[in-house]
Amino acid sequence: MKLFVMRHGEAAPWADSDAERPLTPFGQNQAGTVAEQLGKYELTTILASPYKRAQQTAGIVQSVINGPEIITSRLITPDLPPEPVIDALPETGVVLLVAHMPLVSRLTGLLTDGVTNMGIPFSTAMIAELEMEFPAAGMASLQRIFTP
Repeated sequence: MKLFVMRHGEAAPWADSDAERPLTPFGQNQAGTVAEQLGKYELTTILASPYKRAQQTAGIVQSVINGPEIITSRLITPDLPPEPVIDALPETGVVLLVAHMPLVSRLTGLLTDGVTNMGIPFSTAMIAELEMEFPAAGMASLQRIFTP
């Protein structure tokens, strides 16, 4: 399977709650720019955090590449552990997961190195492309990084 792990675009510094922070205009542009780089891939699944900035980022990607419907998962919020995320991933396909730091870093570390403290430091709207036979700790290899 191929998994694209994406951090949301730049978000407003505050809102009534962390979950309600929207993308800034710059963050919207970031998401659109990096989405164009995904255009050659045919995504089978888009998973996104329920937080507004992740939903907006996923929506921009979906629109730019004419992707599949967005599936919202409460398992992929910023401070939750990555292990349940791995269990929730489809076993096959080309999947985009849109989430937050530190989860995206912990998840990539767990998938590639089997530990959560070895992950990639994601900038906003960055994507890590991972390849693996099936989703499990230590099973993935990092293929490339996409940045806006």
